[in-house]
Amino acid sequence: MSSISLLAEELIRLPRTEASKSFDMEINNLNNIGIKQFPTNKLDSAEESLRKATKLAEQLRDPSLGSTSFNRAIILHRLHKSKDALKYFNLAKRYARGNLRILNSKLLKSYTDKIK
Repeated sequence: MSSISLLAEELIRLPRTEASKSFDMEINNLNNIGIKQFPTNKLDSAEESLRKATKLAEQLRDPSLGSTSFNRAIILHRLHKSKDALKYFNLAKRYARGNLRILNSKLLKSYTDKIK
């Protein structure tokens, strides 16, 4: 899995709305913090922010769950936590809501295609 270039895998910012649903502001803020920490290699801090965002998205059944899970999975992959990354790539795929950046991700496919 480490042979996949992460340069092509960028974290996803949340839009203000998706269809008729609005994203929770706290989830958006936590997601943005994780995105800002990612390029500075503050991966543990980024993962913590995205952990909180994902947990909140699950609790609120927020439409951001796919994106926050995807972002968290990328960070976990970079931290060499493959088992955890797989869990969140699967969650991202399940809640992608048609987001092609998630569904077409080579890194996501490298994890999820192995369990077929």
